[in-house]
Amino acid sequence: MKNLTDYLLFKKFIMPVALQLLFWAGIAGSLYGAWWLLTHGNWAWIMALIFGPLLTRLIFEGFILRYQTYIRLTEIKEKLTA
Repeated sequence: MKNLTDYLLFKKFIMPVALQLLFWAGIAGSLYGAWWLLTHGNWAWIMALIFGPLLTRLIFEGFILRYQTYIRLTEIKEKLTA
């Protein structure tokens, strides 16, 4: 019950798990897009296969970096007030 209360009171965040799920969904989407382009005879499938997962990774690294920065700043604030 404490875990649920922590989530409801925003003491714990859902975002790390949500970001991981969205990242893997983005990877799957980019791979599916590359496959779709390949099956329809479009030459750009190789670019989608290479740059799709790479771009997805870069975007989500930015999100995770912002989230981790927030976590670290909260830890610093807690240590300064203690």
